[in-house]
Amino acid sequence: MTPLDEACLSLLLLAVLALLFFMRSRYPRASQAAETAALAGATILFFTICNVFLGLHKPPTGSAPQAQQTFRR
Repeated sequence: MTPLDEACLSLLLLAVLALLFFMRSRYPRASQAAETAALAGATILFFTICNVFLGLHKPPTGSAPQAQQTFRR
């Protein structure tokens, strides 16, 4: 990943956490069902963001030279 992608990933994940904090401070007396739904939605959003960023930037496979071991007897 490039440094720009790393910064975007960090900012998006920080935005998810900030949204949760905002909702908690804006609606302090939310029902337990509403809190559970908000946490479930944030969890899905968190893993979706991670999957998009980390899935698009897979390390190339097969480009590294194969290590050879020699055994001495």
